[in-house]
Amino acid sequence: MRLLIILGLMMAAIGTVRAEGAQAGKAETGAHGLRLPATFAGDLPCADCAGIRYHLNLWPDQVFELRLSWLGLEERRDSMGRWSVNPERRALMLWGTGEFPTQFAILNNQRLRLLDTQGRPIVSDLPYELASQGSLEPITDLHLSLAGMFVYFADAARLTECQTSRSYPVAMEGDYLTLERAYTEARSEPKEPLLVTLDGSIADRPRMEGAGTEPTLVVSRFVNVWPNETCERNRAEASLTNTYWRIVRLDDADVHAQDGRREPHILLRAGEPARFSGTVGCNQFIGGYAVSGESLHFEAVASTKIACPPPLDALERAFTEVLGRTVNWNITAQFLEFRDAKGEPIGLFQAVYLR
Repeated sequence: MRLLIILGLMMAAIGTVRAEGAQAGKAETGAHGLRLPATFAGDLPCADCAGIRYHLNLWPDQVFELRLSWLGLEERRDSMGRWSVNPERRALMLWGTGEFPTQFAILNNQRLRLLDTQGRPIVSDLPYELASQGSLEPITDLHLSLAGMFVYFADAARLTECQTSRSYPVAMEGDYLTLERAYTEARSEPKEPLLVTLDGSIADRPRMEGAGTEPTLVVSRFVNVWPNETCERNRAEASLTNTYWRIVRLDDADVHAQDGRREPHILLRAGEPARFSGTVGCNQFIGGYAVSGESLHFEAVASTKIACPPPLDALERAFTEVLGRTVNWNITAQFLEFRDAKGEPIGLFQAVYLR
């Protein structure tokens, strides 16, 4: 609840796009003591690699961009969201990097020091500090999983991203046509904004009108369109565990509740041992699971042995196969994806909060 309240207050801040002064490179000092826009960077310790390179951009409209690069490995992770400052602790909090915010102590306007997941100081002689780079160093081609309100009208497409409220033109390339077709089929009237989820990048493209370039969304993979959903309900990121996940899709098959049957769902319970339960509307599935970072594996899956009528029998086989092939997971807002060893999506779920 506290997270939702803080995010709601931050959404009231002005700043759906970068301020003109920021784009011109003019830095201003706020009450937090930071001169923004600014880039903070540094190589921080890594348990199983040479280090993790942080590139953090902070904007005056309380939007951040963060790129993490694992040195010596071909691994990179981008994120974008809202930042806030806890004035009592002088802690910079980045909302949108996961279930819990990434936090830094503001040492001065030139240095930030990483805090642990609970917001406490990390007692170590190792370098946990980021240093100001003196000016803004843009991150090109941010690769992100996004949720936002999409509109297509008169040969122009635009998406307003939920976390930051920034609005971007959408390039008609990549997986754009899949997005447009799904939107056109789902909308009830022209110019109706609909919530969509997708993977994409923010890259400079020529302006539709006038000279120069502007930040533009390039869709690399369309995920789903969600009629009757809004950004207001999907700004906070759901937790993998202790969340009731309604099954939306297994591989390429849409999943719906059957008359007189339980809603298809899965629930991963936190604790030791880690256990899950789920159903597609017939037999009850139970078992264990192991999660480490973005890695997820299901173990010792068992079920009751009721004979299921079509189409539940086929759905159960698909559910069992998806559990066996899952090796990774990803959450965007209130939507969960299971992915296989090739990184391909094999299951789509939506968080449901029971009252």
